[in-house]
Amino acid sequence: MFRFFILLLLLLILPDLYIGWNFTRTQTGILRTLLLALPSLMALGCMLLLICQVRAATLMQLAFILLICVAVPKLVFVLADIIGRGICWHHPNMLPNVHKVATALAVGMAALQVYGTAWGWRKLQVENTTLHIAGLPAAFKGYRIVQISDIHLGTYSGDTSLMQNMVDSINQLNPDLIVFTGDMVNTASSETLPYIKILGKLHAPDGVMSVLGNHDYCMYHPGLSPQEREAEIRRIIRSQRIMGWQVLLNENRHIVRGDDTLYVAGVENVGKPPFPTRGHLDKAMKDIPSHACTLLLSHDPWHWRHGVLKYPNIALTLSGHTHALQMQVGSFSPAAWFMSEWGGLYTKGHQQLFVSTGIGGGVPYRLGAWPKIELITLM
Repeated sequence: MFRFFILLLLLLILPDLYIGWNFTRTQTGILRTLLLALPSLMALGCMLLLICQVRAATLMQLAFILLICVAVPKLVFVLADIIGRGICWHHPNMLPNVHKVATALAVGMAALQVYGTAWGWRKLQVENTTLHIAGLPAAFKGYRIVQISDIHLGTYSGDTSLMQNMVDSINQLNPDLIVFTGDMVNTASSETLPYIKILGKLHAPDGVMSVLGNHDYCMYHPGLSPQEREAEIRRIIRSQRIMGWQVLLNENRHIVRGDDTLYVAGVENVGKPPFPTRGHLDKAMKDIPSHACTLLLSHDPWHWRHGVLKYPNIALTLSGHTHALQMQVGSFSPAAWFMSEWGGLYTKGHQQLFVSTGIGGGVPYRLGAWPKIELITLM
C-alpha cells in the first residue's frame, strides 16, 4: 500500500514540476503556477484524509475524479512532450508543433475520462455467452443464467435509475436463474435501503441466488467494533432475504428438471490478503454427490486456483470482484497487471471459471469496461 501511494504522489507531483519548469516558470505572476498545482494539492489533501481513516464517499470520489480527469491527462501531456522533444532533438523549430500534439492528446484523454465519470458508468450492456459444461445433465441443455456482480449501491447516493434499468433489462431476458456474485454495498448496510423494493422485483423460475463479497463484510467502515461489524453483515443478509433472494452462506441448493439435477453452491468470500476469507468450501459442497454437476458462486476469482480446482465436480465457477479496474480497451484491461483471472472465461481441464466485470464500483466511473449483465447459456 505504501508503494501504491508513492506512485500516486509521483503521478501528481512530477507532471506539475515538468510543466511548471518548462512552460510557466518564465511567465509573469505566480497565480498561473498555483492554478496548475491546485488540482494536485486538492487530490493530495483528499488522499491524506483517506489515509487518516476519513471514509466519506464524496471525498473518495473527488480524489478519484481529480486523479483520472486531471492528473492522467497531465501525465499524457508530459510523456508526449518528452517523446516529441526527443524526436525533434535536432529540429528545435518543430517544438511548437510538439506542444500542440501533446496538448491535443491530453485534451482527448481528459474528454475520455470525463465521459467515463459522467456517462460511462450508466452504459449498461447485456453480454451473451454460451458455455459448454462437462457433465451437464441433458435436461439443463439451454439453461439460461443471468449473472450480476458488484453493484456497490453506496456509489449512487440514492439514485435508483441504474438499478431500475438493470432490473427491467434482466426481467426482459426471462432467465431460468439469476445469480449475484457479491459486493452489494461499499461500506454499510444502510446503502441497501433505497433499493430493496427495486431489486426485489427481479424474478426467474428458479429464483435469485447470491453470495457475499469482500465489501459486504463492512471491513471498509471505520470505527466499527467486531460486534457492530457482524450486526452490519446480518443486516445486509436480511436485506437480500427481504428481496426474496437466497443468500448462500457456505451452502448449496439443487434444481430439478425431470430426472436430472443441477447443484448450485455458494461460498462466503475467499480472497488473497488483504481481502477477507470467511468461506468454507467443504461446507458449501456438503451432501453434493461426487458425480453431480455443480455450479459454484464465489466472489473472488483468486479462489478458483487456490481451492476450487481441488473439487472436480465443480464444473463452472462464477465470480466477480475485479471490475476490470473499471477500465478496458478491447480485450485488455490494466487489471491484467494485478490479477491472472480478471474478466471472461478461463479453463483448466474440464473446469471453467467465468468472471463478470460487474455493474458498479466504489466510484461512479466506467470506461470501456461498461457495466454488464451476463446472460450465460449452458450447453
